[in-house]
Amino acid sequence: MERITQDFNRLFKEYHQRSFLFARSFVHVNEVAEDIASDALIVLWERTRIEVVESPKSFLFRVIKNKALDYLKHQKIHRKLISSIDDWDGIDLQLRIDTLEKMDEEFLFFKEIQEITQRALDSLPKKTREVFVLSRQQQLSGKEIAEQLGITVKGVEYHITKTLRVLKINLKDYLNVL
Repeated sequence: MERITQDFNRLFKEYHQRSFLFARSFVHVNEVAEDIASDALIVLWERTRIEVVESPKSFLFRVIKNKALDYLKHQKIHRKLISSIDDWDGIDLQLRIDTLEKMDEEFLFFKEIQEITQRALDSLPKKTREVFVLSRQQQLSGKEIAEQLGITVKGVEYHITKTLRVLKINLKDYLNVL
């Protein structure tokens, strides 16, 4: 066991510094270069225990080269992934900005305004609501409404004014949109 440890220590002393510098020249990160150099030395040491390695230095640098290549390829994939995520985030952000910029406030509040208007109309007396619907939704004149409902034109005006007052109160927060 001691001989094995001595063999590894000799191998480490002889090749570690060069292995580290060689790996660092490609990966540019000390910690990664240290890991690659150490892993490569272990691979070389294990190989020497199985068979005779004719050129340990050449074998070691080939292992370092392959490990550095693996690391750099992984970094490239990682950067592409990060870049595509950044691109997607940028596209998503621009889409949200464009949507908000193009959004019409009238459209945004249309359904809510419709619901408030309908509740306000539902709260009115039947005759007042009926006059307003005939006036605004069926586009009948005051005279036509008066004849149809058997009331005076002044009565029609009263009911419309009453409805508009109620709507104005209920829709006060939306008047700038309207």
